[in-house]
Amino acid sequence: MKFLCLLYFAIASSSALVLVDSTLASACVYYEKGFDWGCGTHSNGMKAYTCRCGNVNWLGTITNCINSNSKSRHVVDHAFKHIAGRCLSRGNFHYSLDDMWKFYENGTRYLRNPTKNDEESEVFTTLLVNQTDFDWYYSKFKGFTFEVERSQWFGWGLVFYWASIIAIASLFNISNRYIGFKLFSKSFRKHLAIPPLVRIGNTTSRYADLLLPDAFRTRLEVLIVGVFVCLSIISVGVGYELQTPHPYLTNRWFMNLVLVSYRVDLMSMSLFPVIYFFGIRNNPFIKISGLSYSTFNYFHKWCAYVCAILAFIHSIIWTTYSIKEGGYKMWWNDAYWKWGIAAMTLLGLLVFHAAKLIRDIAYEVFLFLHRFMNIFFIICMYYHCISLGWLGWIWSMAGILGFEYMMRIIRIMLSGGFQKAELTYCGDSVLKMTIRKPKFFKYGCGSFSFIYFVDFHDPWYYPWQSHPFTLLSTPESVDEKLIVYFRAKKGMTNHLLKKIFSSGECTISHRIIIEGPYGNNVSVAHPNNKVVGIAAGLGVTAVYAYFSKIAKNKQSTIVNKFIWIIRNRDHISWFRKELEWLKSKDCEIAIVTTSQISIEDSFITFNDKESTEEFCFRDLGKRPDLVQIISNEITAACEERNDLTFIACGPSSFNRELRAAISQKTCNSLSIAVDYKEESFTW
Repeated sequence: MKFLCLLYFAIASSSALVLVDSTLASACVYYEKGFDWGCGTHSNGMKAYTCRCGNVNWLGTITNCINSNSKSRHVVDHAFKHIAGRCLSRGNFHYSLDDMWKFYENGTRYLRNPTKNDEESEVFTTLLVNQTDFDWYYSKFKGFTFEVERSQWFGWGLVFYWASIIAIASLFNISNRYIGFKLFSKSFRKHLAIPPLVRIGNTTSRYADLLLPDAFRTRLEVLIVGVFVCLSIISVGVGYELQTPHPYLTNRWFMNLVLVSYRVDLMSMSLFPVIYFFGIRNNPFIKISGLSYSTFNYFHKWCAYVCAILAFIHSIIWTTYSIKEGGYKMWWNDAYWKWGIAAMTLLGLLVFHAAKLIRDIAYEVFLFLHRFMNIFFIICMYYHCISLGWLGWIWSMAGILGFEYMMRIIRIMLSGGFQKAELTYCGDSVLKMTIRKPKFFKYGCGSFSFIYFVDFHDPWYYPWQSHPFTLLSTPESVDEKLIVYFRAKKGMTNHLLKKIFSSGECTISHRIIIEGPYGNNVSVAHPNNKVVGIAAGLGVTAVYAYFSKIAKNKQSTIVNKFIWIIRNRDHISWFRKELEWLKSKDCEIAIVTTSQISIEDSFITFNDKESTEEFCFRDLGKRPDLVQIISNEITAACEERNDLTFIACGPSSFNRELRAAISQKTCNSLSIAVDYKEESFTW
């Protein structure tokens, strides 16, 4: 929490340079530029500053203007520093605060009232302030500063929105986990918390998952993101009250341009800490709120989308303006302009290459580039804003990223650092990894860890990659070990499978680094609830972890049920030991196979057919009807008068179909409470 407080003050203390850094200094600069200081211009360009900052009369006049319009020494010192900063950045003059006070004291000896002639003829003395004229300048810049501050508060509004979401989720999580009171009603779970936004058939789900991945998030998640997007749009479009004439914003078009630019860029930067906190592995809000890493990752992506769009609008505004005014080539020479272009390019690439289609094709490339571009984005934003202000938002990103990597190192150290694992080929591209449990490793159901595979003979980029794996703890063993099952697909996992094949052995040793454990490790269900686990394929590892905990802590006589959906019976061989242990703890095991085989009865329910084998098998030869399975289990729980909890894990298409089925079969008239917990291998 101390880290979060320091981060908050770092952001809150950020301020803008240029106009809004000091209203008093800006008002004096624009008031005094109306007089002739021998520079041949009444503008505020670099040529003008190079001339004026070397003119002792202008320096005496500007410092007198500042000091005579404020009784606060702090305000005056800040304004003096602002002028010194302008002279440094635009005229390469190095003035200290003491120098500015000396200019003021020297100028007081030669003060006189300004005249109309001073606007056309060069001034060779120090001028007093015409208070009536100056007050108009000051009021206009005060209004402009207020507009910019309002834009910053609109940005804070987006931050507070996400803070309120986390606070509400935390309240529900604490109530459910520690008090045992569920604040969600049955209707809320049925219509918002459980079902996906839309239900799409299996024949089109694969393509829809690539093109419309948000359609399969829960309605509640989509609603939260939808409100955030609407809030962002409204925040950009309201609250512009500044009027012309204005000494800086000389026409309505330019005024709208500048005000919208400030609004979108400050809102965009306000989202930086939200994006980084929601995207890191060591997100402190995961355990507090009870929201999953997958949910936060979904929020992370949408915050990044909105941030990129706002930043793009900011970039388009100033690119269009510079081209229209013919100053693009001149601005290109400014370092902040180049760094801004680089930052916008990186932000666009970060959003584009994170698309699910690209991640599925080349996940390892995505992982490496995402980390690399994140670091360089922070660097580019720092140099873009170093002369503009608001560096607090930039430091927040650096602080969060530093916190993330510090926590990763700590987790790796507590997990034993380098160690050896045994990799065994189980068939059908499934590998089993056995690891000695580290001394300080706190295993809990639902835990997962990121594992690095280290071998000096592998390509240089493999050891830098880490992949998330669900962890299992050996059920009853003196020498406790951690077990990981995973399927070799592409990249590193396929490389490991080839290593086993080339060795000529079924089992090989490989050096690894464990980073973890991660996960919520929350209570599974009330002790008197009936639990039905439904797993598809390798999702069995995540569901088994929960059932293992339930079996060890079981106090009631309720018989829980574990349903595993697989292609064929060959899969049983590599997970038989775990299933046998569950069965020994009075857990009903039902296994459904979907491969095309000749069977007499393809009816999918589990209540009409007794199995004479060790486990209850149902060879369907097709996908099971999840709606019917859910309906049967709810009916049975109602007859037993036991509240019911479903725990599920499988491919994304399986999870969303199951959520839709549970939503369809739950209603307010049920005499029992139906809960649903899901583990997902999709990030």
